[in-house]
Amino acid sequence: MIWIVFAAMTAAVLGALLWPVVRTKPAESVAERAAYDQAVFRDQLAELDRDVARGTIGQAEADAARNEISRRLIAAAQEPGRRRVSGLAWAAIAATLIVPAVALPLYLKAGNPQLADVPHAWRMENAEKNGDMDALIAKVEQHLQTNSDDLQGWQILAPAYRRAMRWDDAVEAYRNIVRLSPPDAANISDYAEAKVMANQGMVPAPVHELFRQALAIDPKLPKARFYDALALKQEGKTDEAKAAFDAFLKDTPADAAWRPMLLAEMQDMSAKPPALDQQTMANASSMSADDQQAMIRSMVDGLDQKLAANPDNLDGWLRLIRARSVLGDTDKAKAAYKKALEQFNGNQDALAQISALGKEMSIE
Repeated sequence: MIWIVFAAMTAAVLGALLWPVVRTKPAESVAERAAYDQAVFRDQLAELDRDVARGTIGQAEADAARNEISRRLIAAAQEPGRRRVSGLAWAAIAATLIVPAVALPLYLKAGNPQLADVPHAWRMENAEKNGDMDALIAKVEQHLQTNSDDLQGWQILAPAYRRAMRWDDAVEAYRNIVRLSPPDAANISDYAEAKVMANQGMVPAPVHELFRQALAIDPKLPKARFYDALALKQEGKTDEAKAAFDAFLKDTPADAAWRPMLLAEMQDMSAKPPALDQQTMANASSMSADDQQAMIRSMVDGLDQKLAANPDNLDGWLRLIRARSVLGDTDKAKAAYKKALEQFNGNQDALAQISALGKEMSIE
C-alpha cells in the first residue's frame, strides 16, 4: 500500500509540473493575442511616421525600424490557431520523466529499506579504522566519562576539539592534560590558548598569568611569548608590548610559520584603537556571555567601518579577518579576506601575511 501511495504522489507531482508545459492554448486565446499584437505594431508604425514628421529620427533609421515592425506585423497576422508543444518543451518533459526513471533503480540498489542499518555500537567499534572523526570523538568521550584520569584520552580529544573549533570543550580537555601531566610549558600554553580562543581572542589577566607560568618553565616557547606580548598590547602597555614583540622577532627564523602573524601584530601599533581600561575590562568580565558577545561584535563592526574609510590599514584587515573567524562569521571572514587580497594586490609582503592568516583560519 505504501508504494501505491508513493507512486500516486509522484504521478500527481509530475502531472502538476508537466501540465503548464504541454498545455496548448485554445484558438480563441491565440486569436485574441494575435489581434492585440497587430494593433500594437500598427500603432508603432503610426508613431514612427509622426517621429519622421517631427524630425526626431532620420529617414534611414525610420526605414529600418519600419521594416522590422512590418515583419513582426506579418508574423502576428500569420499566427496559427493553436500553439504546438515546442522542442524545448519536449526536452523539459523528457528531463522530468528521466528523474524518476533513474532514481528508482538507484534507490533499489543503494536505498533498499531491507538493507541492514549501521548500528551505533558498530560505528564506535570501527571509528578509527573508518576515519569517522565524530564517532571517534564520541567513543573517547564515552570512555572518559568513567575514566576521567586517562591522560591519553584527553590528549586525543584536545586536538580533535581544536580542529572542530569546539573551544569550550578544548579548554576542558587541555585543563585535564595540565592536571594529569608534570609541569610542561607547551601543555600550559595550549590550555591558555584554548581559553583565549574561547574568549573571542581576548587575553584576560588569569590567562595571561598562565602564559607567564609557561614562560617561567621555557622562556623561549614561541606560543607563550606571542600571547604574552599580545596580552600586554590589549592591556594598553604599548611600550612593554613593543619590546616583547621586538625581542620575539629577533629570535624568530625567517621561515617560521608564525612570523607573518607576529609581523601583523607589530605593524602600526600606534594605529590600534585605545586599549580597554581596567574598569572597562572588569565590567566586561561581569557581563553575561550574551552581553560580552554583543560588545565584541560591536567592536568588530566598528573596525569594519573604520577599514571602509581607511582601507590601507593592513593590520586592521588582519584583525578583522581573525575576529570574524573566531566569532564564527565564516561568510563575513571570507568576504574580508577577499577584500584584503584585492586591496593589497601587488604588495607581496602584505599578501603573504593575509594568505598565512587565511590558511590559519581555514577560510582560503
